[in-house]
Amino acid sequence: MAAGEPGDLGGYYFRFLPQKTFQCLSTQETTSRLRQWSMLGRVAAQAFGFDQTFQAYRKDDFVMAFFKDPNVIPNLKLLSDSSGQWITLGFASGRLRKI
Repeated sequence: MAAGEPGDLGGYYFRFLPQKTFQCLSTQETTSRLRQWSMLGRVAAQAFGFDQTFQAYRKDDFVMAFFKDPNVIPNLKLLSDSSGQWITLGFASGRLRKI
């Protein structure tokens, strides 16, 4: 099975959508409020698509598949508590590099 293909992850296939932007995070009002709460630079939004209809009764399978997906692990950004730097989920797991 090739990386990123559905398999034992509940059959879900996720894809990273790096071109998706969230204009709401860059408005003057939002940046002002984030700065006020010392959150500017500490909030990010990322988009991922998936190939099936979401079914609420399979929510646990969906979440587990998301965090184990080979397209999510190297792309999902997390803010490190210790360094304050953005890292990937894979780096946090000790597998991939800092971004």
